[in-house]
Amino acid sequence: MRALVMTILFVLVPVDASANVDVKPAPYEAQVTLRGKKVLSPHKSNPVQPAKSSPNPVTNPIKRPPVVCKVDPAAGTYGCRTTPRRAPTEEADAPELTEGDIARAVQRIGLPSLQVRIQPGDETLVNIPTIFYTEPRPFARSVDLLGFDIDLRAQPVRYQWVHGDGTVRSTSRPGRPYPAMEVTHRYRRPAEDVDARVDVTYRVRYRVDGGGWQTLGQTLLAAGPVAELDVKEAAPVLTKP
Repeated sequence: MRALVMTILFVLVPVDASANVDVKPAPYEAQVTLRGKKVLSPHKSNPVQPAKSSPNPVTNPIKRPPVVCKVDPAAGTYGCRTTPRRAPTEEADAPELTEGDIARAVQRIGLPSLQVRIQPGDETLVNIPTIFYTEPRPFARSVDLLGFDIDLRAQPVRYQWVHGDGTVRSTSRPGRPYPAMEVTHRYRRPAEDVDARVDVTYRVRYRVDGGGWQTLGQTLLAAGPVAELDVKEAAPVLTKP
């Protein structure tokens, strides 16, 4: 009976462990003492050992941002950036209004082109003072430009009289009809279909969003339509009294 019990105990020992068995006989029953050490199963991998430290460790390594190379839609050129583009701020995105924008807006609207008036009419005589004048018209507009409310005012400051015979005269006044004779010209030779006109130079004032009035840094010219004129020569005729 004692030998049977000992055999069963030996069978129950795990195959993946090694042990030393000491049997101490007792007066009345057998005693079995097991002393052993744990052995890893062959199916389990050994734990990874920590890597040895480098003899010259690098402290605080510099992390480089990724390089991005692509077409910049704002600049329209190809290039590379190593830093991300900053998000546009509200101030940077705000449109900027310049005097060039205002001048182009006035030219698109069109300043008044003044018609030249000639006396005595569509015919005149050589060496006779021919009267020129025009009738100025006010110019006032309000436009929306780049999100701004722009009020515009224009006033003539110079009149350039083109006589059609190669001569030009400038005045600061628009002239007046007969008998004032403020602006006159004497044609020296007869001619047909002389193209006369008056070109007007304007000074433009503007204000933005109801603010103070400012003067545009440049004057603007409006060429006038042509008026045809025949210049005739009077021939003396002798008659009997």
